[in-house]
Amino acid sequence: LGYKLSHMKSIPTTITAKLDSSVPPASAASPELIQSKFPSVVGGDPIVHFELLTPDDSIFQHMAKPGESRAVGYIRLTRFSRSSSDGFIDAIKSLEEAGAQSYIIDLRNNYGGVIQEAMLTASTLLRDPHSVLCYTLNSRGGFKPQENMEYIVDPKYPGYLLSSESSTVARDQVRREHPEYLEDGGWSSPTSYASLKELRMTRGIKPAHLAPSSYGGAKAEDLERPTALLDNKDTDLEKLADVMTWNSQKKLVILINEGTASAAEVFASALHDNGRTVALVGTKTFGKGLIQHTFPMPDGGGLRLTVAEYLTPSLQHVTKVGSAKYDSGVKPDIRCEASGIPKNVGADLCVGVALDVLESEGG
Repeated sequence: LGYKLSHMKSIPTTITAKLDSSVPPASAASPELIQSKFPSVVGGDPIVHFELLTPDDSIFQHMAKPGESRAVGYIRLTRFSRSSSDGFIDAIKSLEEAGAQSYIIDLRNNYGGVIQEAMLTASTLLRDPHSVLCYTLNSRGGFKPQENMEYIVDPKYPGYLLSSESSTVARDQVRREHPEYLEDGGWSSPTSYASLKELRMTRGIKPAHLAPSSYGGAKAEDLERPTALLDNKDTDLEKLADVMTWNSQKKLVILINEGTASAAEVFASALHDNGRTVALVGTKTFGKGLIQHTFPMPDGGGLRLTVAEYLTPSLQHVTKVGSAKYDSGVKPDIRCEASGIPKNVGADLCVGVALDVLESEGG
């Protein structure tokens, strides 16, 4: 995939400024070499950490054009726990209040955790209740989709986030189509033995798709003015709806690496395969898409048994199966290798690459 050089290449960070005596002091630095500052908004805990990256108060200030003001929300999820969804929502609220216009979600070294929390968090960023978060394939041959709708009807669902549309738009659609699902105990899970064709006809599940900006049939100007597509008698109304949804959403990049595993891989592929991300940036993930149950043994030990496997919305294995030729893991759209994750976000090369990607998309 073609990619321009990162803006970060020759910018001194707070770390290099201390180690490299050749870096001129702030007073003598040229306008392009401005000493880094800490972001004005920082918060969270060891599970969910967030910062606001702005031209005025971070190392990324050189990226803004004169008179332009851009702010990017950075959220790092170290694992998915029972409290991670609440932490993610709090981070979004703080960053939205601070004026974030696009987002970077960092899943590097996120080993997974509670799969239900990962899917609940992903559901807040997907507009269509019929989107599939993942598929499960069990040891008896059962195969079924994990629908976005299942989490939209959950009482814990906080609403549809990072869009100019109403936060209730997804649940309102469920209320129109299946009001019974919103009743206590009203959710009906699909059968494990229906074909994909049957599921699409009876449940209306939506197959994986690329982001609208990747569609060959839509021109750039049409993406900016989606109503222009109505002038074409051959317009695909479903595509038009996707384009309008895409234009209403804040742009999103996800960072991944070889330490991204299990539930974190499900989260990343759920958003990527449903066209919600601009790109996945980093290196190939660990490759663990298995559901395992641990059974206690009389001698105090335990037996861990693999009972099912997760497949991505595009029906790809996360775990390598037998002697399959393809590798395991979720692959990035744009490769970025780093020896570690700096505590100072301003010194993080892959964050710089993610910002380049967002800039190229106008985010």
